[in-house]
Amino acid sequence: MSKTIILMANDAVGVEVARYLAGHGDQIVRLYLHDPEYQKRTDEIVAASGCGPDDVYLARTLKDADHVAGLRALGADFIITVYWRHLLTGEQIRTARQGTVNFHPALLPINRGWYPHVHSIIDGTPTGVTIHAIDETADTGPVWAQREVPLTPLDTAHTIYHRLQDEIVELFRETWPRIAAGQIQPTPQDESKAVYHSIREVDALDRLDLDASMKVRDLLNLLRARSFGDLGFAYFEAGDERVYVNLRLGRTHAFKTDA
Repeated sequence: MSKTIILMANDAVGVEVARYLAGHGDQIVRLYLHDPEYQKRTDEIVAASGCGPDDVYLARTLKDADHVAGLRALGADFIITVYWRHLLTGEQIRTARQGTVNFHPALLPINRGWYPHVHSIIDGTPTGVTIHAIDETADTGPVWAQREVPLTPLDTAHTIYHRLQDEIVELFRETWPRIAAGQIQPTPQDESKAVYHSIREVDALDRLDLDASMKVRDLLNLLRARSFGDLGFAYFEAGDERVYVNLRLGRTHAFKTDA
């Protein structure tokens, strides 16, 4: 049986989830997008959702009490948030008649909050993906499903970030039919294992002290965690200039040398 969905989505995973729901026969009755400064791939999300202009809203409209009252009157079955940067209030959550779903690229309750893959590379905590119900605090809702996605020695923040995106989409495809059918119930998180990271924590990682002593393993993990494709976020200071460091990793190659 198809479900009616309020979808709040961003980025590549938002595109894939919108496509999947439409293909599954569910109806996205209301679509919310990030405010313009935070939007990623929103044109594709709108196209995949099948929503017309009157059913697409920006995140800021959720601050309006009358708008939320209208949302409640809509009577959608589920709210699904995908790479959504805003917390929902209890009143907003309760507008969904049957349940809620959020996506988080970590093995909750480990690494709640921001940039979980960065912290896993640095501190060795396991990497993975979780689909969970929503409550009023960040990433604390009971878990529908999760999957470990192990790091490899060649991973940087860039490679594991994209692999986690692929895995969380696949996990949703496998799990959503059972969630929608009421065949599974979410499991509360173990608060004794909870770790939360704020959005500002990564900034403190980036300045490299050239006179500091640290293990080679720790330095490599720091640089892996702060290298994202062509971008390097870690830096050292040379006079009045910042020099950014981008780590590249590769497997062993055989080189020919001239005789």
